[in-house]
Amino acid sequence: MKIGTIEFGPDFTRAGAALTGVILLAVTISMSMAACSLFDSNSVRQTVVPRPAAKNADPYQIGSDDELEIVVWNQPQLSGKVIVASDGTIAMPLIGRVPATGLTPDLLKADLEKRYARYVHGANVTVRVSDPASHVFYVIGEVNKPGAYKLHSGEVLSQALAEAGGFGEFADPSKIRILRHKETETVVLTVNYNVVRSGGDVTADVPVEPGDTVSVP
Repeated sequence: MKIGTIEFGPDFTRAGAALTGVILLAVTISMSMAACSLFDSNSVRQTVVPRPAAKNADPYQIGSDDELEIVVWNQPQLSGKVIVASDGTIAMPLIGRVPATGLTPDLLKADLEKRYARYVHGANVTVRVSDPASHVFYVIGEVNKPGAYKLHSGEVLSQALAEAGGFGEFADPSKIRILRHKETETVVLTVNYNVVRSGGDVTADVPVEPGDTVSVP
């Protein structure tokens, strides 16, 4: 290769071509990274964090004040809606008062079929919880709508607080307490809800159980 009066050898020419190729490659990579950065800035990022399953996923246990719809097939005079009394029983035609509290609908169905077998040949009973009034939770303290709320399947703390209208003006979300009454003890959970709102620890968005009292200071 010769430019003017200066002649370059073949090695120099090959080196120049190689350098040019490297420069073009670097420019291409740089442009690709810039394009990726542009698209990434508008992308949606997803993080999946497992949380404990709510105990509400277990079979429903009937409680006092629940409204039950009971159908004895082909026996309309034995069918209808009943309220579980404070003593845990329901009043049924022909067979009188029947224990219901603590039973699942399937267990109560089996018991009613056994009792009605004395009066109805091939008794077939359906039990449905039409109003789960015993499955409620309470929200008190610095919220906009304190009170009692029906508990939905799989409900967690953030949903419970939303039902209560959110925090009041002077609420302290870092010290929310959940009082959980057991048969022989009361369990107190203290939750720093700020980490839930920031997305820092969604496992703190704990499941709510029947009878829980959520207290917001």
